[in-house]
Amino acid sequence: MQAKYSRANFLPCLVAKQYSTHDNGQNSCSHRFKQSRMLRSRRTLGFTLLEVMVALAIFATAAIALTKVAMQYTQATANAILRTKAQFVALNEVANMEINQEWLQGTQSEQSTQQGEMWQIDKSAQSTISPNVQRIEVQVSLLNADSGKVQAGITHLVFFNYKAKV
Repeated sequence: MQAKYSRANFLPCLVAKQYSTHDNGQNSCSHRFKQSRMLRSRRTLGFTLLEVMVALAIFATAAIALTKVAMQYTQATANAILRTKAQFVALNEVANMEINQEWLQGTQSEQSTQQGEMWQIDKSAQSTISPNVQRIEVQVSLLNADSGKVQAGITHLVFFNYKAKV
């Protein structure tokens, strides 16, 4: 059974040296202490303006960082798609040279529309030790359709071309 007057009930009153009781035998100090604790707990149920502002600042910082990461991801994906398209264009050019058994002399440049883009394809031939084999460098660049100028070199491919047997 719990004691009627415990030390915890009198602790705030001991400091103030108040030891009075009500008619019902309940310590008035402990009764006031319980009431003040209830009032304090009601006041602390919500958030202060400062707490809300700090939480919003943290959320805004996290949202900005997440947006930057998403933009970088989108740009990297678009760049990877463009490089893949350029690689396909270069491989198509190599396949056409092999199918047509084309022997390149010097350099050659042409414009082509493939994979939904305008491309500048530059090929240059170099001789090797064997007279029947040549080293071909294929440079594929993105071409601006409006100005007709090369924007950037996207991919570079090297392959060895064999002379057709007669």
